[in-house]
Amino acid sequence: MNMPDGSAAVSDGGPPMAVLAFDHRERAFASVRSTGMTREEIGRSKELIFEAFVAAVDSGLAGTRPGVLIDEEFGAPIARRAAALGFPVSMPVERAFEPVFTFEYGGDYRRHLLEFRPACAKALVHHRTTDPLEARQTQLTRLRELSEFLAEQSIGFMLELIVGQSDGGTGQIPTVDVEELCGSMAEMQNAGVLVDQWKVEGISSPDEAAQVAAQAVVANPRATCVVLGAGAPNDVVGHWLDVAAATPGFSGFAIGRSIWGGAVASWLDGRLARHQAIEQIASTYRSCALRYMGARVS
Repeated sequence: MNMPDGSAAVSDGGPPMAVLAFDHRERAFASVRSTGMTREEIGRSKELIFEAFVAAVDSGLAGTRPGVLIDEEFGAPIARRAAALGFPVSMPVERAFEPVFTFEYGGDYRRHLLEFRPACAKALVHHRTTDPLEARQTQLTRLRELSEFLAEQSIGFMLELIVGQSDGGTGQIPTVDVEELCGSMAEMQNAGVLVDQWKVEGISSPDEAAQVAAQAVVANPRATCVVLGAGAPNDVVGHWLDVAAATPGFSGFAIGRSIWGGAVASWLDGRLARHQAIEQIASTYRSCALRYMGARVS
């Protein structure tokens, strides 16, 4: 196996990031299967996804920089193994399904981060400039606290900012509400929240992608954007990858359920053997990397 450089916390002008995201906690992870999952099944599934990740790296990822986004609750051993192998590891700090950003481990989040010292800490936040003022101010205060701590510790900050998508009622490929996204980014920047990587919902227009990339660097000239998958089908994710890859200021992708959801459910239901599920996830992940690089150079 070629050993990657796992020390880079954020994009440094090197190869684009190809992040396989499986940091989803119990409710979100189990939702990819119609009958749900036990905690034991979730743990086994995450092990399977990591094996697929390693298999994809071994087969080549088209010059991208592979990494994982994994949670501590179900994936602590995976995080340690990935780091030992030299892969950049990102880990979430948010408590899942809270309407206002809340630390997973409360005031103890610092100790948890320092135990693992991931390349990036990831915070998923639902935030719109039209949300109630008190909720926004609470989120901004907590995010600024987090960003200041991460900067002190030289840990990168990946902010997954969710404002919502729409196809405008046209049935075409959905795109993020770009004006709202940029407005929310600006609100956070003005509040002193320093972000290294903005993990954003898919954008279908190159001009709008450029608008988002320009907003990202307003407070941090080294900041970049990575595109997420939102569990969307392959054709939609492929278009988002094409747009992101062709836009300066985007530095790769961080995609999860769109890559592994179907294979994990089929394996647990007995429709795929374990090695087949691994091969399917590895192939889909590798296809995302190939597509990103192909769009980037075309």
